[in-house]
Amino acid sequence: MKRIRKVGLTNFILLVSSLIFAIFLIGFSFIKNTESVEEIAQSWEIKSNIRKVSSTISRIESYGLAYRFTGKEKYKQELLNAEKEYDSLIISLQELVSHNALQSKRLNDLDSELQKNLKIYREIIFNKTIRDSIHASSINESLYFSAPLQTNFEELLITANEILERRIDRYTLWKFIILGALGFATIIVFISLYNLIQKIKPLIEELLSTQEQLQTSNNNLKNTLTELEKSNAEKEREIKAKIVAIEETKKLNESLIAKNQQLDHFAYVASHDLQEPLRTVSNYLEIFQEDFPERVEGDAVMYFDFINKAVERMRKLISGLLSFSRLGTSGEMQKINLNKTVDKIKQDFTVVIEDRGITIESDDLPKIVGYRIEIKQLFQNLISNAIKFTPPPKKPHIKITYEETENYYNFHIADNGVGIPEKDFAKIFDMFSRLHSLKDYEGQGIGLAFCKKIVELHLGNIWVSSTLGEGTTVHFTLKK
Repeated sequence: MKRIRKVGLTNFILLVSSLIFAIFLIGFSFIKNTESVEEIAQSWEIKSNIRKVSSTISRIESYGLAYRFTGKEKYKQELLNAEKEYDSLIISLQELVSHNALQSKRLNDLDSELQKNLKIYREIIFNKTIRDSIHASSINESLYFSAPLQTNFEELLITANEILERRIDRYTLWKFIILGALGFATIIVFISLYNLIQKIKPLIEELLSTQEQLQTSNNNLKNTLTELEKSNAEKEREIKAKIVAIEETKKLNESLIAKNQQLDHFAYVASHDLQEPLRTVSNYLEIFQEDFPERVEGDAVMYFDFINKAVERMRKLISGLLSFSRLGTSGEMQKINLNKTVDKIKQDFTVVIEDRGITIESDDLPKIVGYRIEIKQLFQNLISNAIKFTPPPKKPHIKITYEETENYYNFHIADNGVGIPEKDFAKIFDMFSRLHSLKDYEGQGIGLAFCKKIVELHLGNIWVSSTLGEGTTVHFTLKK
């Protein structure tokens, strides 16, 4: 029994903690990298629009001069088109720099100055009476107005470059901080695995005693492997040809690859690398229990059961996190009849509804545009929570209502369950957040985090109101 206790319970707990820490860092790095990339992209867009505005002003001046000296209508039309393009660009640029008071003021000053010049400019260009009354040299001098504005554009670009450099520096800093933290977590995982392996090394030595028996079989397999190698060589040639075709296809999908690269890496780590140590622990525990049943008795049975349950919970958490990362990738948005969605969920819960006498009422719900699978999961998670947190003998009563505004559908799902303390309203939507122990209510604490992400995918918000002991109402909005 003492020997079993030494087989790495502390190391196992440290390993699981390290894995949870690594998962958190991966999710955190994904969020921070996305924010930094979006900020950098916004800065590049601002710089591009500043240059476009400067170019458009130069075009207005050029076409005005061309129309002034030739009188051709095509130059007049090009001038008007350039003015419209300027108006569109200046509005877009004002929105992009709205977060920066200094840039907004500079842009507004530039626009005001340009509008004054344009007013004089149009009168000179299009009003023949004024044009004829002004000396030719004065007219020509008034037509050249873009050069004085270049200082304003240079100041805008200098500030935009400074903001871009700060954002790039911040992105680099976060990258090194996160890489360092991930490296630290990786070291802890490997140290824990090493210590665990050292503890079970005697068991491994006993297993290696079967190696001689397997050697004969391995010799027979070598001949088969030789034939397989020849076959593999042919398949490798086929694979290389397919790789060439895939590379050509990748060139057409570079934009999609850039956006999904981080998500693919995360999914690989969650589904393979993070689960591999768990499989190793689980396999060796199973081998130990099968090969040494006489040593697993008394408290040891309880310890092994605890370890197995902890490993299984960890698998479920990793699987849930992987599913969380894939939300919004199930397909294109489509029209959804929510009444049919709720009816399908009721059919799925038929056994539970009949067993517990559950009542589910709903308004005549609207048809919306969204991700079909995610929308069903949203309503299913909220209805399931309402049932789970209404303990017997009370019969769950669930009511689904909604009202419509100009831009949103506002939904409310109310129950008569145990309720939620007001201090916990905010944290219930956090990943892995639990208000009750596993003994009282099962679950991994990710259901409401799923709901929050699904609502945000549809450009909405989600929140709760509740009276402890009387029930809870979950409110959420979906963009029309």
